Amino acid sequence: MSSSLLNNPFTFFVPTQIRFGAGKLNELKTIAPALGNRVLLVTRPRKGSLKATYEVVEKLLEKVGLSYTYFDEVIPNPTLEGVEKGIELAVENQVDFVIGIGGGSVLDTAKLIAFLTTPSGAIDWEAALSKYSNPFAVGPSPDSALPFIAVSTTSGTGSHCTQAAVVSDTVKQEKITLFHSGLFPSIAIVDPELMCSVPPTVTAATGFDAFTHAFESFLGGRTSPLTEAMSLEAIRLIFENLPAVLKDPHNTSLRTRLAWADTLAGMCLANGGADLPHPLGEIIGGICPRIAHGETLAMVYPDFLKYKEPLSRDSFKKITNYLGLPDQEGVFSQKVLALLAVTELDQSCKRAALSEEEKNQILSHPLLDQLNPTNKSRIHQMMKASLE
Repeated sequence: MSSSLLNNPFTFFVPTQIRFGAGKLNELKTIAPALGNRVLLVTRPRKGSLKATYEVVEKLLEKVGLSYTYFDEVIPNPTLEGVEKGIELAVENQVDFVIGIGGGSVLDTAKLIAFLTTPSGAIDWEAALSKYSNPFAVGPSPDSALPFIAVSTTSGTGSHCTQAAVVSDTVKQEKITLFHSGLFPSIAIVDPELMCSVPPTVTAATGFDAFTHAFESFLGGRTSPLTEAMSLEAIRLIFENLPAVLKDPHNTSLRTRLAWADTLAGMCLANGGADLPHPLGEIIGGICPRIAHGETLAMVYPDFLKYKEPLSRDSFKKITNYLGLPDQEGVFSQKVLALLAVTELDQSCKRAALSEEEKNQILSHPLLDQLNPTNKSRIHQMMKASLE
């Protein structure tokens, strides 16, 4: 632990009650009744690998006499229209709280439904984006906000322990992020047994997303003794277990370690923030919503590492030492590139098959000039390299 960190004040805030471990889903039957009698279940369409999980949740709720309504229309890179539809259902059915069961898209949608619900069901997105824009402010939630339980089914987004929710504006072709301390879930259930059926492509993309949360928060100016230790351990766990779980996807022990890494990294992100790859990735994802968030990050990372290592040598060295790697320049960056290769995320750009029109839209996005105005030519260069 760095002595300089101990000599500097810091803030660490994660109000979510985290219930972690295999079998923890069963605790819904004791948790849920305390929040009300009627619940909105926010999910992907009720088919495929998670159908059995939804049925388990239904039985748990029925055992304790709770009624439920489904909003099961969440899509990858969820939209403003989807959130609005979910709020309409919440209001129509007079639900007392919300449960999101899924990965980042589901949890972000459920967060926004719970947080932005009003008696009328109307949302002023422009006002919400303006009001809820500070990642590190702590304040009261809107009076009509509902409690929210997050049930995570992937290891990567960290959404179950962050104060952020990302949603796509399909008209403007951009992703927007709302931040507020009220977007932290009231309770998060992290049951690795639910993650054993996650397909390899999703496991890889979400696992790399978790790595980026741990790494980017480590690079920023809001690190603390807590986030530093948690980031290092999350990075180690991901390097050791992500390639292994792709070969043995039903191994609960491996899934547990990845879920723990994701949880650590999410808390680090909530308190330390992200770096350039996230806004760059969201530019790509906003214009090309077919590309998973983790894959947009994989596209950006090779050139980002070239850019960042000379600026953050001490941070790169700390990670290198923690992982027991040779104390040489570039060693950690090579390890990240090797992770992209073994997970086949180094093929993300090829799989994306971007059209020339899409590339031009991405490269002309106004945010590229705003992220770091004094260094905008290098930012443009980074994005161009990411698309090649």
